[in-house]
Amino acid sequence: MTFSKISFILSFILLLTFSGAASAQSGQPVVTDVTTGLLEWIKHLNADVNKYFFREKAAALDQQLGLLKEDLSLYMKTRKSLSDSLFRHNVAGGKVNDNALELLQTRMTAVMQKMRDVTDLVGTELQAEGDRLNNDIYDALFGENNRFLSHLEVFLAGYDVTKKDLALDNSAGYSRLEACINEITALQDKIRKKMK
Repeated sequence: MTFSKISFILSFILLLTFSGAASAQSGQPVVTDVTTGLLEWIKHLNADVNKYFFREKAAALDQQLGLLKEDLSLYMKTRKSLSDSLFRHNVAGGKVNDNALELLQTRMTAVMQKMRDVTDLVGTELQAEGDRLNNDIYDALFGENNRFLSHLEVFLAGYDVTKKDLALDNSAGYSRLEACINEITALQDKIRKKMK
C-alpha cells in the first residue's frame, strides 16, 4: 500500500470516529433547571409590586397567584414523591417510565399556563421576564432537542443518572420551589393589604 492510500484510510477512520463521537454527544440529555429562574421571577414580582399594582386588577392578580401557587405545590410534591420513591425502592436506571414523565410534564404545563395568567396582570418588564422563562420551560418540555427540566426526568427517560445528581436535584429543586411558594404567599399578603 502506498503512503497516500494509508493516509487516506487513516483520515477516513478519524473522520468516522469524530463524527460518531459528535453524534453521541448530541444525543446526551441536557438539564435545564428552571427552578432558579422561577424563583428569581417570583422574587422580582414580590419586590416590584408597587410598580405594577392597580387596584382594579388586584383581585384577579391575587386569584391567579393563588392558582399558580397551587400548581407549583402540586408539581413540587409530585417531583419529590417520585424522587423519594426511587431512593426508597432503590430503582435501577436505564428503564423508561413514560407515565411518571408524562405526569411531571402535565404538572409543569399547568404551571406554565398559570404563569401566563399572572404575566397578563403585571408590568411589561416582568411580563417579558415571565415570557422568556415560559419559553425556556416550553422548549425543555416540547422542543426537539434532548432537554429535560431535572435529573429526575433524565432518569425517568431511561438514562443513567448518579444517585448524587438525583439527590442534589431533589433537594435543591425542592428548596427553590418551596421558596417560590413562600414568595407568592408574601406577595399575596402585600396585595391584600393594598386592597383594603
